[in-house]
Amino acid sequence: MASSLPRLLIGATAAAGLVVPLGALPAMADVEEGKKIQILGITDFHGRLDADGIGTASVIERERAAFDGGEAATTLLSAGDNIGASIYTSSAQEDAPTIDYLNALELDASAVGNHEFDRGLDDLSDRIVPRSDFPTLGANVYKEGTKDHFDALPASHQYEVDGVKVAVIGVVTQDTASLVSPDGISGLEFGDATEAVNDEAARLEALPDAEKPDLTIVQAHLGPDVTDSVDGAKGSNREFAKLVDDADASVDALFFGHSHKKMALEAPVPGTDRTRPIVQADHYAKAVSKLVLEADAEGNWNVDTNEVLATKGEDYDSERVTKAKQIIADAEDVAKEKGSEVVGEITEDITRAEKDGKEDRGAESTLGNLVADALKEGASYTQLEEADFGITNPGGLRTDLKCDDIYNDEKKCEVTVAELNGVLPFANDHGVVTMTGEAVTQLFEEQWQPEGASRPFLHLGISDELDVVYDSTAEAGDRVKSVKVNGEDIDPNREYKVATLSFLAAGGDNFAAFATGTFEQSGMTDFEIWQKYFEENSPVSPDKKERQADAALDVISNGTVDATLTGSEDEPTNFAVNLNADEKVTGPVTYGVSGLPEGFEVDYGEHAGDNGDGARIDEIPAGDSDYPFTITAPEGAKAGEYPFTVSLTADPEHPFWDDNPMPLVHTVEAAVTVPEDDPSDDPSDDPSDDPSDEPSDDPSDDGKDDDGKGKDDNGKDKDGKGTDDKGRLPRTGAELATALGVALALIGAGAASVYAVRRRSQL
Repeated sequence: MASSLPRLLIGATAAAGLVVPLGALPAMADVEEGKKIQILGITDFHGRLDADGIGTASVIERERAAFDGGEAATTLLSAGDNIGASIYTSSAQEDAPTIDYLNALELDASAVGNHEFDRGLDDLSDRIVPRSDFPTLGANVYKEGTKDHFDALPASHQYEVDGVKVAVIGVVTQDTASLVSPDGISGLEFGDATEAVNDEAARLEALPDAEKPDLTIVQAHLGPDVTDSVDGAKGSNREFAKLVDDADASVDALFFGHSHKKMALEAPVPGTDRTRPIVQADHYAKAVSKLVLEADAEGNWNVDTNEVLATKGEDYDSERVTKAKQIIADAEDVAKEKGSEVVGEITEDITRAEKDGKEDRGAESTLGNLVADALKEGASYTQLEEADFGITNPGGLRTDLKCDDIYNDEKKCEVTVAELNGVLPFANDHGVVTMTGEAVTQLFEEQWQPEGASRPFLHLGISDELDVVYDSTAEAGDRVKSVKVNGEDIDPNREYKVATLSFLAAGGDNFAAFATGTFEQSGMTDFEIWQKYFEENSPVSPDKKERQADAALDVISNGTVDATLTGSEDEPTNFAVNLNADEKVTGPVTYGVSGLPEGFEVDYGEHAGDNGDGARIDEIPAGDSDYPFTITAPEGAKAGEYPFTVSLTADPEHPFWDDNPMPLVHTVEAAVTVPEDDPSDDPSDDPSDDPSDEPSDDPSDDGKDDDGKGKDDNGKDKDGKGTDDKGRLPRTGAELATALGVALALIGAGAASVYAVRRRSQL
């Protein structure tokens, strides 16, 4: 409770121990005009028992003490995800210290969040709820096939705050069914949040006057991705927009969570000319929301104060803060003993994807791919057969591995148990799903989430055995263009063994294709596999190669650049890559020849790369541009055709991934021919073999042609051109086997199209 004075419980729905007989309720007077109530809020705390946890407790206590209505007129509420995805200080003891911390701060009520379901229903109902001194609310959490509320999660909680009858309704995002392991919530359904709020609000409004709430507050574990305006917020999340627009007019304030944003706005109340606050307190103990409401003469509540208060560095002296500090200190002692063990080391930071300074679950990351590598290798640590590859979800990655992050007293770049647990805190079961190649391809289609999901695209982490090409502009169901396993096209009819987590294996995060397979558990958790992987493979380095590529970003695939290979009839040893660009393309881009036998040389001229392997184009100009190169066969090369491949792709040292203008490799195959010896070249038939023809015997022979150019020892002009009177190449020359002067499309619309993932380094 927020006050040191006892609160009077007015009523609750379907929760043992939370209902006071209605006959025991006293009659209460209407709220007088000018009465103020302070509502302090947190959300998405996620077990942050650290300095920010101390800051959160301090801000709460400071605002309680400073409120001019008095501490008794303050209530403290949460919009859910108090636990789960927690730092090791809390997760080392399955978040029990976090519940104790919230009890110490006298939290009055909390909505249930999706993470409260991480360890399943039995843990929620048998451990979390009984340990909590506050009710956990879930108005839209029903027993399967009914509208009966799950016993441990009442729809609302009623209590008195300084003479004001308060009702709190709690709901959780309907996406919860896809955000936690389906096996852990078997027997439950998650209904429409707005309908549940309105059903409960109608029930509360129908109560006798003595029991009807004076102030109704919604705590909703769902939220917008945009929070700078009401219209922007509503446009970013339909579930949020529906609740804001359609929640019953008896609801006086709406608190949100789940999207990890801060918000302090007001939105119109349907059917009235009033507005009501819509509030969110950021996440990870970074802030506390402060809302002060004042009653008017009609019994409506108007906003006096609506702000979000930062907690960093705050330290307030009070009894509750002292108690919270002790809980944190005790938890840290336990965690440091368990978590300080050094498991391995990293050579450099291994991180999640990031955009605008925030985690981006829609992009590839070195951390996601590393976890997938670990899951794949992890099958070999168990009784299971070896996996073909591994796959993980981005939402399971909760922090980065950084060299400068020091948990206790380990050395720079050393990795502890606690730090590894911070990456994978959910304790999912590890195992292998046996599924068809067709289902695997469908998994990558399912990265595009169903309409209305909280994120439109979730980029799967994949192990090194996999290469995937997709086209983000293609029609749904036809976006995946290529899936390769160890360089070979995936066989839609073959069964593959996919190492993954129980969360995904059950179809979590809307990856339903996983559920078409058979899941065998390894008997180890994801964290245990992760820890052993570091023990076996340290030091661990990030693989900076892109394993999934978007063809829509590729300037050749999308038609911005037309690339062809051309040869020359006049100079058959020479040919060129021709690029015709609609607009300037910032490189770097490389092209090169591969597949020729040893001894063949390729001269790229002024575009030769620093390492001598291929050529580099720093920028493709608009219009036509040619990039020539020459192939020369070694002296004595046998006559015949010698196939080779010309490849064009981004520079291997390209510093970025998702805005790469050429993420794919574009190739064409050609051949050079070393011709048969011509009898006219036989020394015995060549007049030059006559001693009288030797240059040393002819004073007039100065080693020059009639045109005055010098020759080398092979009879070639010193400018590299042959002098054969028939215009043929010398034996040491080469020519294109393909029709000279005919352009060969490196990438076209027909059979010439080649999709292959480019495997390149990121700085």
